[in-house]
Amino acid sequence: MIEYGDNVLILLEDEETRYFSEVKKGGILKTHFGNLIMDSLVGKEFGERINLGLRNAYLIKPSMIDGIFSLKRSTQIVYPKDMAFILLTLDIKPGDVVYEAGTGTGVMTSILSRQVGESGKVVSFEKRSDFLEKAKKNVSRLGFIERVSFVAGEIAECDIRQRADAFFLDVPEPSTSLETSIMILKGSGRICVICPTTNQVQETIEILRNLGVIDIQVWEIMARNYKTNPERFRPEDRMIGHTTYLVFGIKAEGRKFNVKRESP
Repeated sequence: MIEYGDNVLILLEDEETRYFSEVKKGGILKTHFGNLIMDSLVGKEFGERINLGLRNAYLIKPSMIDGIFSLKRSTQIVYPKDMAFILLTLDIKPGDVVYEAGTGTGVMTSILSRQVGESGKVVSFEKRSDFLEKAKKNVSRLGFIERVSFVAGEIAECDIRQRADAFFLDVPEPSTSLETSIMILKGSGRICVICPTTNQVQETIEILRNLGVIDIQVWEIMARNYKTNPERFRPEDRMIGHTTYLVFGIKAEGRKFNVKRESP
């Protein structure tokens, strides 16, 4: 049953037009087809059909993806096609301790907080205080904020107090944070580094090898949606192609570190 404070997805019968909204007391959702008084949704069931102007619509319980694409973003986000692959490759599971830098919009933080379960923990670093405040609101909306410890500052300057099972690194210049990130990981811990450009990929691979990281892999994930008209079944005209490069690796204990440092 829908209550005040719930998020709801209003999906029109054409299955293409959709509206994401919170059910607020006295709230009004304004659309091209008419206004919807949000009070009228309280007590209805998810999946129920309603009228929106002259159109029929369905009240759908939003998915995580619906919530992600409804956000007002302060930074670029990791796309769902990449998120799923990252979670599986990092092998994140209930009870894990996961470090993240930077927090950004908080989308990946929300996903991680779901994945680690009630007994797990996410530690998220973000140097920009304005991003951090927006991210906290987004995680409260999409994830489990009680499982997240937010830290204002650079990961390279952190005081390492707890070892991590996995590390997700998404900062503008990953090379400056890689040494600290690997030090935080437990033996056999896994890291994912987001690299927007090819030169960053090359630099990241070199640094990871010098840090004794093994099983280094680079991935680029593409996804294509299809039209669901059985009479004209074909790919959509647009597809989500390249979004970023994903660099993965595993920390091996006992490997000799060979970090190149500039002379003072």
